[in-house]
Amino acid sequence: MLEEWTMKLRNGYDPFKVKKDELEAVSLHYVPDIVQKICEERGEFLREKSASTYLSKVTVFQIWLNKNGYNKKFVADFKKEDAEMFLRWLTDTKGRNVSHTSRNTYLHTMRSIWKTMQEKAIVIKNPWTEIAKIKENRMGKLPLKASMKKALFSEFAEKDPELWLFVQFMYYCFIRPGELIKLKVGAIDLDDEKILIDGDISKNHKSEYVVIPPPFLEVLRQLNLTRYKYSNYIFSPDGCPGELPYSKDVFNRRHKVFTDQKGYNRRYTLYSWKHTGACDVAMSGANLKQLQMQLRHSDLQTTDIYLQSLGINDMGDLKAKFPSL
Repeated sequence: MLEEWTMKLRNGYDPFKVKKDELEAVSLHYVPDIVQKICEERGEFLREKSASTYLSKVTVFQIWLNKNGYNKKFVADFKKEDAEMFLRWLTDTKGRNVSHTSRNTYLHTMRSIWKTMQEKAIVIKNPWTEIAKIKENRMGKLPLKASMKKALFSEFAEKDPELWLFVQFMYYCFIRPGELIKLKVGAIDLDDEKILIDGDISKNHKSEYVVIPPPFLEVLRQLNLTRYKYSNYIFSPDGCPGELPYSKDVFNRRHKVFTDQKGYNRRYTLYSWKHTGACDVAMSGANLKQLQMQLRHSDLQTTDIYLQSLGINDMGDLKAKFPSL
């Protein structure tokens, strides 16, 4: 090793000049510009859903950079302290107010972007790797209580009818929000009273049908969907079925406005309507196999585990018939 360095120095190697050249190279990139560039490059190699999630995290980061005057900050000057400020803003109630799980996801995304910068010799250090993940509270989403359902659907029907329709799709047909925003008019068959969840939009990439329960069937008939093209998205910024879908988190944000106003636990989310529908059907004594098919679970065991995670069990008869001492 000593001989190798001696030879380099004799041949004119100047470590101070190399360091200076490195610093000059990395100092030419502003944080917002290079982050956006890396995001676009990486997005080409990700699946659509992963790319969308990746982009959403970068978009939020860009908003924070703009708010805090980082537009003309060189990426070489972006330190651990700056990264920590962003992460604190994410979890702050006056910032994005995200969960610990989401905060850690942002951290992972930023680490990967800066790692790519290191590989491209754009930066020398990765400030995000110096920050540890925080403990996550992975308690799941909760099904809504009867009083919450009543309060919310009254508010939705009056103040946001489109959101009301969205949650009815979730409650009656157990369609996930990510699937719903991509659902098209042609997928709804009112004659046979069923909806096709195409493999292109479903979580498990399988094409499967769900039935339309009678209370919701009448709601869909009143929409007069035959007026629209089969290729139109059910939910569109046009306010009616249209050619463009909403972005991923629009309905989550709109739903959160109502739950925040009510002061509900953060575990009561838009997704809670799917859980609520499943719980209500299970508690009504419906056939478990049919419930499994409507949930599009691969087997009954998955449905059983799912219901148990929501606090549903088959102890009704036992409790009713249990003798007293």
